Amino acid sequence: MTQPGSVLEKAQALQAEAIRLQEGTAAEAEAARMSHRVGETSRLLDALDQVVVSVQKLQAAGGAQSVDVSGVYDGRANFARHAATGAPSDRVFTTAQQKIKEVTDRIGRQLAAAWSVWTESRTTQLPLVRITLLGADAQDSARRRRDDLQKIAKKTTPTASDVTLFQATFGLLKETLDEVADPPAEVLALLDRLGQRPALTLHDLTDEQVALLRRAEIADQIEVRRRGM
Repeated sequence: MTQPGSVLEKAQALQAEAIRLQEGTAAEAEAARMSHRVGETSRLLDALDQVVVSVQKLQAAGGAQSVDVSGVYDGRANFARHAATGAPSDRVFTTAQQKIKEVTDRIGRQLAAAWSVWTESRTTQLPLVRITLLGADAQDSARRRRDDLQKIAKKTTPTASDVTLFQATFGLLKETLDEVADPPAEVLALLDRLGQRPALTLHDLTDEQVALLRRAEIADQIEVRRRGM
């Protein structure tokens, strides 16, 4: 016959095992919750870090001086205080994430405005009218770089890499354009006409205009083709 004591001991052992399993399940659930919320917060912080680095890169290049990133990570101190007393609640995580998003959005808007002003300012410094005075190959290269600058400048929120690429492309294009001088105004006007559509015919050009192109040493850049050929 089973002794009452042994039955009680078995019941107590089963109860203890059940409690242990419950605690283990709860611990696993809490660990999963923490892992998920920490992952969410880390991704938001990465996005904030990227926009701050972009601002710093642009500031080093001479732009975005009006964008203030001081104290951007102050919210971490409050979060750390909650974490020091134990696993932060979902409410604490949510509050921290909202603050991170707000700061990221604010700096992102300021960065976008500063980027637009800076790229426009830099682009206007380039004597793009000189492109037409370059040789054929140099013209193609210069136009590609000009188009690349315009494409990069359209980025809403530039990355640090965008800033670096814009600077490098700007430098190469400026170096090329600095090799030639601005053409006379009448040459510029004529080149502008030649670049319009419908195309001019030889009949549309005067002898003086042809001579002007020769004197400017860019006549070899003008092609004359017979229609239908």
